[in-house]
Amino acid sequence: MQRAAHAYLQTQVTTNSPGDLLILLYDGAINFLNKAKEYLAVNDMAGKGIYISKALDIINELDSTLNLDKGGELAANLHNLYFFCSSRLVMANLKKDAKMVDE
Repeated sequence: MQRAAHAYLQTQVTTNSPGDLLILLYDGAINFLNKAKEYLAVNDMAGKGIYISKALDIINELDSTLNLDKGGELAANLHNLYFFCSSRLVMANLKKDAKMVDE
C-alpha cells in the first residue's frame, strides 16, 4: 500500500503544473498542522513535533524557491510571510500552543 501511495504522489508531482504543485504543498502543510494539533490535544508532544517539523519543511522549501530578483514585491512579501509562519510554528512547538499553530 505504501508503495502505491508513493507512486501516486510521484505521478502527481511530475504531471502537475507549478501552480498545482504549489496548492499540493499548501494542502500538505495545512494537513500536517492539523495533525500536529490533534497530537497536541492528546498531549503527544513527539507527534506534535514531528508534524510541525514536516510543515516547517514545506514552508522552508516554498521559501527557498522564491526568486527575489525576478519576483519583486510579491516574492519579498511571500518571503516575509514564510518567515512569520516559520517563527510562529517554532514558538508554537516550544510553547505547545495550538492557537499559535492556527495563526
